[in-house]
Amino acid sequence: MLRWTFRRDADSVVCELGLNSDDSAYELRIAPPWNPTVATTELFDDAMSAFQRHAAIERLLVGDGWMLEGFESERVVRDA
Repeated sequence: MLRWTFRRDADSVVCELGLNSDDSAYELRIAPPWNPTVATTELFDDAMSAFQRHAAIERLLVGDGWMLEGFESERVVRDA
């Protein structure tokens, strides 16, 4: 799981990129500042498409005055 946190004033946007529950697709989840408990999820067949979409979102956020506050990566271990 990769997680980017963007901040503007007191608001934050969290973007997460990882595999879905059965490892069949990549999920890009975005938690908007107006309702961080309800994330939007987009599915992608390949990592490159998911990263390209994340980069497009990041450009929009930075263009609107958001700054990258933090980046985290964690390995998700699933039971076999």
